[in-house]
Amino acid sequence: MNQEKEIAFFKKIIISIKDFEKYPELASKKWGVVLSYLLKLLLVFAIVTAFALTYQMAQELQNGLKYIEEQIPEFTYANKQLKMDSDSLIQIENMDNLFMDTIMIDTQEREEETIETYKQNLQKAGNGILLLKEKAFIKTQVTEGIIEYSYASLEQTYPIHDFTKEQVLQYFSGTNLFLMYSGMFVMFAIYIFLLYAISIWGDIILLGVFGFLTALFMRLHLRFSAMCKIAIHSLTLPILLNAVAILLDTFFHFKIQYSEVMYMGIAYIYIITAILMIKSDILKNQKELIRMLEEQEKVKQEMEKKKEEEERQKEEQEREKQKEEKRKKEKEEREKKEGNLGGEPQGENA
Repeated sequence: MNQEKEIAFFKKIIISIKDFEKYPELASKKWGVVLSYLLKLLLVFAIVTAFALTYQMAQELQNGLKYIEEQIPEFTYANKQLKMDSDSLIQIENMDNLFMDTIMIDTQEREEETIETYKQNLQKAGNGILLLKEKAFIKTQVTEGIIEYSYASLEQTYPIHDFTKEQVLQYFSGTNLFLMYSGMFVMFAIYIFLLYAISIWGDIILLGVFGFLTALFMRLHLRFSAMCKIAIHSLTLPILLNAVAILLDTFFHFKIQYSEVMYMGIAYIYIITAILMIKSDILKNQKELIRMLEEQEKVKQEMEKKKEEEERQKEEQEREKQKEEKRKKEKEEREKKEGNLGGEPQGENA
């Protein structure tokens, strides 16, 4: 556990990208360590993506404010009424900067037939807004029909009572603009992090199943949980490349074709490579085990041979000892016999 803590997060990124031989080790890590790595990786992705989205929104907002400043006549809002220096309908089409298909503004007193005509045109739009003197109509793709709001009801919800065109432009500047961008960034980062933290498990399980079946095909019995851990690390490069693709699209308007296919394709390559590395390690360990067994057998045979030699030498020594004792005994008996034979004549002469 202490060794796992010593590995820095960015070092783990490098290992996950280029050190295939360490994937078997990564598969043996505890789930707490692997999930911590995944969450940190998603946090990096969420921060990069949130920065890109915030930059896009800032560009769109600046373009929208510039359009209002240059193209929209002077207007004021007071006493729950909107007034604009124009006697005719102002209609703006395809306002991509404000994510609107159409914006219609007419603050003059109009008959109901004219207003119904405005609403019919608004109904044809995917996203649009109609601003009248005392109320507004909004149409979006996610809502059915047109929603009507009176300025009086909006004042009860939002503390907005009066403003002018100049005040609107001033509001979206300086500290207010910085706070708005900061709020956007935090909101985007949290949203993207939570979204990917949930949705990425579909990819992890899919890659885990693919790796498990591939391992069985290669006659390897690997645990599904280990394959999921490998899948998490195999997604490192695709996630980082996805973040780079977002930055390229944001700042250079360069789109990478088939990015989703590439995203999973790279992960599949990592999974297959990791399985091959595990199989190679297993074969290497088997060869090492066989070599060790052969060495043990050789040592055992040498020890047995040495033991037999020692026993043989001991037997030789024992035989030599017995022979020596036998010779000694025969010599003693011979000397005793000779002594007896030498003493008999003397007794007869006496």
